[in-house]
Amino acid sequence: SDPTESSASDSTTASKESAATEVTLEDGVVKAKAADEPMTAIFGELTNASDKDIVIESFTTSLGEARYEIHEVVNGAMREREEELRIPAGESHELKPGGDHLMIMEYDGEIAAGDEITVTLKLADGSEIELAPVPVRTIGAGDEEYGDLESHGGHAGHDHNGHDHGEHGGHDHGEHN
Repeated sequence: SDPTESSASDSTTASKESAATEVTLEDGVVKAKAADEPMTAIFGELTNASDKDIVIESFTTSLGEARYEIHEVVNGAMREREEELRIPAGESHELKPGGDHLMIMEYDGEIAAGDEITVTLKLADGSEIELAPVPVRTIGAGDEEYGDLESHGGHAGHDHNGHDHGEHGGHDHGEHN
């Protein structure tokens, strides 16, 4: 009977650990902020792939000292959520401007685009879930502007290529004549 016992206890540990990875923040983004801005927000889609409801009471991040609140938007006004954030088993909950989102407040430092922030969710049952690092991006009001950053990097790449093409260009030129 020994082997069965040990394998049974192994499977419980496994399922405990997997619960943590079963809650993920898809397309997560922390909105970049300047040092003098009082607050910023975290958006994305919280997905609960586990087989039980997840109730998020609060969260912290790797930024350390700050005030962290879960906000909801009611009739166009943003306020702290009165109830915990419940994500039913197998469902996801979108965090977005104009809806529920995670707020980082009273944090004085700059949160720069390109950084990554680790978010830890504190659940009603006392457990914590550390999410995969969330990238910091510049997001304009109501739209996602981080395409610009990527195309910017792209331009730099083109300049290098442009250089090579210039040399080839001379070649083509010769062929035209």
